[in-house]
Amino acid sequence: MSAAAIQPTLCTLYIWPSRWNLPSIDPTCIAAVFYLQLTIPGKFEVVECTNPDVSPSGKLPFLTHGHAAVSSIPAIISFVSSLAKSTTSGARNLDAFLSAPQRANRTAWCSHVEVNIGDLVAYSFYSLDDNFWKLTNPTMASMLPIPQRYYVPGRIREMHRPRLEAAGLWTQSASEPEKDSFGKRQKTDDPKDEYARAFERDKVSAQAKASFALYARLLNGQKFFFGERPTTLDVYLASHILLLLDPPFPDQLMRSILEESYPTLVEHARNMQTEISQLPQYLVAAAQKQSLLSLIPRPLSNPPKTKESQMDEADLRFRRMRWTWFALALGGVACYVAQLCMKVSVVRVNRRPRRVQRDGANQERETEVTITEDEEQEDDEEQEESAPSRDGDE
Repeated sequence: MSAAAIQPTLCTLYIWPSRWNLPSIDPTCIAAVFYLQLTIPGKFEVVECTNPDVSPSGKLPFLTHGHAAVSSIPAIISFVSSLAKSTTSGARNLDAFLSAPQRANRTAWCSHVEVNIGDLVAYSFYSLDDNFWKLTNPTMASMLPIPQRYYVPGRIREMHRPRLEAAGLWTQSASEPEKDSFGKRQKTDDPKDEYARAFERDKVSAQAKASFALYARLLNGQKFFFGERPTTLDVYLASHILLLLDPPFPDQLMRSILEESYPTLVEHARNMQTEISQLPQYLVAAAQKQSLLSLIPRPLSNPPKTKESQMDEADLRFRRMRWTWFALALGGVACYVAQLCMKVSVVRVNRRPRRVQRDGANQERETEVTITEDEEQEDDEEQEESAPSRDGDE
């Protein structure tokens, strides 16, 4: 069997664009890139995308492999793990060496990272006022076309707000900064707001330290959580920690907590970067051109056809039947509209003679009235002329 025969179909990963020397600005997108780097290095390409509507679930990241499209990081991990079961795929299972109890712990801790550390990442990007207006909003606006850049960052922030409020990580006080008619913020200096923010900042610091301490104890001075080899849990945690360390936030609260109190977590994230940098790098597809058509949400276009992905006879017959049905439906609608127009024209033609007859009758009545009036006038004149002659005869 030749090398071309065992070469798997190239996978395509759609993610939010890269910034700050990181694969993406989203932690789950970074986790997807890291996972594919460790399982199918050099056998996938990345497409930087800013339109989540192309995803089957409406969220990034998502992966395409042939005709399959898989969305969400757990589904991507499950899909790649299924590919690893084939000896010809070239993929490997990142957690194959774990025992059954270790795999159960891994799944639970991955969910914990996505919820708790994910809340801290969202807090740094969207909750802190300075971070959002000075870093998050300009960064996302530079990625998006006009007019999305003017409203999408704020909309994403509002999407995160209920989750952060439920977690106690929405730090803005009740008196939100007012906006003028152009949407710009107007500064309002209120001592009560400053005290409230200081109190909430201490509360957030305590909550972050409690979460970081759990993973520091779990790591227990090891290079990775389960020894010298990275697992899915290492991918999850490192992708979130790196987004708390590398972006140039104006408010460096999370970074200062990590570097001062939990250096083992910082070292773990850097070890993951080093491990991945030694593997073959993935391909980055050319940036998608933005146009006015990008304002219309559209489904993902079909992948390019290859010899292995040609449609069989059943697919062709189904497509022909579908287009035939569309043609018959449009033909039926056209016939109905034509018949309706003909009926309307016939009704109009039938109504015109009646109006003419009515108008003729009215004219005849008017002429009869005028004739009778003229006759009465003539009779009156004759009577007046005959009156004096009768007087003379008498």
